[in-house]
Amino acid sequence: MSRKHFSLLLAVTLVVAAAVLLIPGKTSRDSDVQHVLLIPDLQDQVNDLDRLRVSGAGGEPIATLLRGDGSWGVEETNGYRADWNQLRTLLADLAQAEVVERKTANPDYYTRLGVEDTSAPDATGIMLEFDSASGLPALIVGSRSEGRDGHYVRLRDATESVLIDRSLEVPRDAEDWLDRNIIHIADSEVVEVEIGHPDGARIVARKSSADEENFALQDIPEGREIQSAWAVNSLANGLASLSLEAVAPADDLDWSEATRFGLVTADGLRIDAELITVETGHEDEPADTAYWIRLQAGLYQTALESGVVPPDSENDTSERAREINSRVGGWAYGIPKYKYDGMTKRLGDLLKASESPEA
Repeated sequence: MSRKHFSLLLAVTLVVAAAVLLIPGKTSRDSDVQHVLLIPDLQDQVNDLDRLRVSGAGGEPIATLLRGDGSWGVEETNGYRADWNQLRTLLADLAQAEVVERKTANPDYYTRLGVEDTSAPDATGIMLEFDSASGLPALIVGSRSEGRDGHYVRLRDATESVLIDRSLEVPRDAEDWLDRNIIHIADSEVVEVEIGHPDGARIVARKSSADEENFALQDIPEGREIQSAWAVNSLANGLASLSLEAVAPADDLDWSEATRFGLVTADGLRIDAELITVETGHEDEPADTAYWIRLQAGLYQTALESGVVPPDSENDTSERAREINSRVGGWAYGIPKYKYDGMTKRLGDLLKASESPEA
């Protein structure tokens, strides 16, 4: 072989060697474990599960999710419906989760990953337990991995902890497992709003037709003016995207001094609500105020009978009212203060201040 050909071959060899060095290979951490499912039997059972218990430090229950009549509820909140999208995502992630790295089996190091036994009073992980009849293992969800995707977990009866290939969303409060959506009535649908206070004070605002842009405030005292069209129109936002902060059986609360809020939509739906405040806190704690509402849906018969609402919409409206009542019937909801304030306004809140009489 000529020196020229040998030099060319050597150059090609060096280029190939350099290229090989640039190709990332598996690290010892990634290559020492074959990716396997975290809970192999879960995929076959995920659609048949009917119980998931979630607990935290000291073994204290966070939420017990139970399935009945085709839907999931949270036992700690009197069986109120769970957020199915959230629960479905968690179960799907658990069923598909793969182990990508084996971690410590030394209990002394569990706290670094958040996978220590949750019976400890200062445990940071969350225990997930399935129905014992399923045969599925309980697991402790620890910390999120830093610098890479994934979550540290440990099967309760295993000594070895592992890193899985995805992060898990596991709420730490019972309320965060709930379906927080109460009702949504867009302000664009509303044609009439009425507020009635226990002392007899009353507000009525209505549109002459659904095509009107602004509500007309009724019974304005002589010589007074509304603050703005926006102030009056905002009354229609009361039940728009209304979400809960707490939930309880409606019969557990006293509604005798409730403020009443009602609205009518262009398709003849009527929503009647009652609103109250409840003082909370113990003797050794500062008092706090909670804001509660209960709701009922029906048809606004006057509108249907007068023909303001098209006759062919009555069946659809009836079905809409039934669907709302099936969701909210028998329940009271803790709501944000700003929503409560918006549904309990008084006439003076919507009017310009009266001019002071001359001295």
